Amino acid sequence: MTKYKNGREKQNEMTYTYMPVLKIIILLCILTIIIMAAGGLAIAFQRMKKEAAAAHENVTAQVSNRVEESLKLLESMAIQPEFYDPSVPPLEKVAKLDRITETYGYIMICFVDSDINVYTIGEEPASLASREYMQQLFSTGQPQITDSFAAGADGITLNYTVAYPLKQNGEITGCLFCAIYFDEIVNILKEASGFSGTQAVLIGSRGQIMSSTNNLQYGEPYLDHVREAKNLGITTDQLETELLAKRPGAYWSIRQGRLCYTIYSNVKNTNWDLLTVIEFWDVYKTQVPAYLVISVFLLLLCAFAVRLTKRFVNEQKQAVNMLVHSIEELEEKIYQNERPDNVDFKEIIRLTSNGLSDGLTGVVTRSVFFKQAEAQLDKVPEERLVALCFVDLDNLKKLNDTHGHAVGDTALKSIGYILREYEKKYDGVVGRYGGDEFVLLLTDIDDEKELKRVMESLVLRLHSDIGTGGMKLPIQCSVGVAVRQPGEKLDEMIAHADEALYFVKQNGKGYYKIYQD
Repeated sequence: MTKYKNGREKQNEMTYTYMPVLKIIILLCILTIIIMAAGGLAIAFQRMKKEAAAAHENVTAQVSNRVEESLKLLESMAIQPEFYDPSVPPLEKVAKLDRITETYGYIMICFVDSDINVYTIGEEPASLASREYMQQLFSTGQPQITDSFAAGADGITLNYTVAYPLKQNGEITGCLFCAIYFDEIVNILKEASGFSGTQAVLIGSRGQIMSSTNNLQYGEPYLDHVREAKNLGITTDQLETELLAKRPGAYWSIRQGRLCYTIYSNVKNTNWDLLTVIEFWDVYKTQVPAYLVISVFLLLLCAFAVRLTKRFVNEQKQAVNMLVHSIEELEEKIYQNERPDNVDFKEIIRLTSNGLSDGLTGVVTRSVFFKQAEAQLDKVPEERLVALCFVDLDNLKKLNDTHGHAVGDTALKSIGYILREYEKKYDGVVGRYGGDEFVLLLTDIDDEKELKRVMESLVLRLHSDIGTGGMKLPIQCSVGVAVRQPGEKLDEMIAHADEALYFVKQNGKGYYKIYQD
């Protein structure tokens, strides 16, 4: 392809840089990522609170429900005379309780008389008077739920006891109690605390750890674990006071360099406390993949913006270089190649710009077109394909008469803008030939097949709409095309293109025709 080149060394070399724009784009990209990360932190903090609250509520509800189920079962039996009536033999009561135990899956359900002796079939009564929870039950008449403790044949199986008083005429005649595997509570903690890595700790009436999903040692004082962390807004003693008072609450802490959020509350109907802990990183890491995808997208967007900026700057550079070249040629003509030492380019531009281009459409005038087109033809070898297009805006007079000359001028401006695009793209020259006529010389066309493709594209572009008074008006152009023949001059090409244009005008308008002998 033939491209416009100027081998002469320019008097002044103009340097363009897009680095300032590039820096601004990169800075905006970095700021966007920082703002997005900061927003992610705020979202993570909110999620910590919401997910910890959801997990805590879930665990508390399930543990409370399990205890309440046992209380309701014992309560339903305690109102039956066969259990609260002292005259009913104890072993008869025990036999009925054994059958109920098998039905509901407890370790055992037992009867205790007014002397705090527990009865078992085949064994002597055993005293439970030394048990603290029994003393509390017989002194207060209130149900009791014990902490977990090791029992059973192996001496290591953890269980807890729910006891309910038996009363007749307001007097305590004994109690019923059921022993429940503590594994049920442990499983509830494990299953219900699966929200974004939340951990649950269940502590007993003396502050000892009864169960923990983060492998804390059973039986150790939980407050010792709290003291190891840096607590924010609450001290260990204050937390102990809150737990003893059964007041719910929450606090932040930093443990081993990790930010944690803890919610605590009492478990209904018990002296147990549940603490649900969630770590910041466990929540934030679930957001990281999305942030990475967005960051990569932003980086690609920045790269695309940089590329567009570079392309735009280069296009502007080419346009300015062409202008400088035109001025240099004009200067040579003015001074007959005898250049003075100090040439006032600004003055030359001021004196000649009005005569170089058409003020309405921005393309060169007819006289300038002839000079530039002839010079361009001289540079292109005859074996190269050169095409001249004669473009006519259809129905301009009707457009002016119907909608006013301002609308017609808008249409001409639109045509001029499109033709200038093709002038730059195919190394050509475009000028305004008359009122509604333009001439366009194209020198960077490989063959007739490409020429037809370019013409079809041009005609399609020239079929457009212009806006006026809130409405869209369609416009179109007819195009006649002449391909340079050996030895053919510019005025002959224009005549042939005009003849092809006439054919289009007489046969429907709005398309193109290539002249043929």
